[in-house]
Amino acid sequence: MLATVQIASDDKTALPFDHLEPVHLATAGTIGVYYFDYGTDAQMHPNDLGDFYVVQIPLSGTARITSGAQEFDSTMSVASILQPGRPATMQWHEGQSQLIIRLARLSLEEHLQEILGSPLAEPLRFEPQMELGRPAIRGWRESVELLEHEVANHAAITADSSAMEEFDLIVLSQFLSAQPNNYSARLRNLVQSLT
Repeated sequence: MLATVQIASDDKTALPFDHLEPVHLATAGTIGVYYFDYGTDAQMHPNDLGDFYVVQIPLSGTARITSGAQEFDSTMSVASILQPGRPATMQWHEGQSQLIIRLARLSLEEHLQEILGSPLAEPLRFEPQMELGRPAIRGWRESVELLEHEVANHAAITADSSAMEEFDLIVLSQFLSAQPNNYSARLRNLVQSLT
């Protein structure tokens, strides 16, 4: 599903993440949207995110996230971003439900290369904490929710592959622009040079 991880619940039984039932699932192109409600404390150690960035937005409750050397609480105002090649640990607390957005690494990096007009000098890395109150992040989240709504309701646009590709690109562009990353300065300079 998102990754192969292990969950240690209260009785210390390890369960594969795939056994979690999503409340809702929608996928379109390079983007996947999942709703999870686990219902009890759970500790997760993703062993391989594959080629995806995973944005975890708490809809209720809290989680403790360790990403590389950073440790922070993920709440309804602070989401977390898990990244390929960066170890992470998540402690979901009882009563937490999450909106999880999966973004394909290759699509993000290829799109960034097109915007910059040059190959990437290093892998794309995002700040692991996402401040959900920031206007640019709110705009990105609204686009994701619109995409999820269109896919979930089998809207006419979902049958048009070129329209869905454009929708994907809008969501990816907003994410690259809104969430601080190691190419943010270059993106800002590019925007300034065009204005």
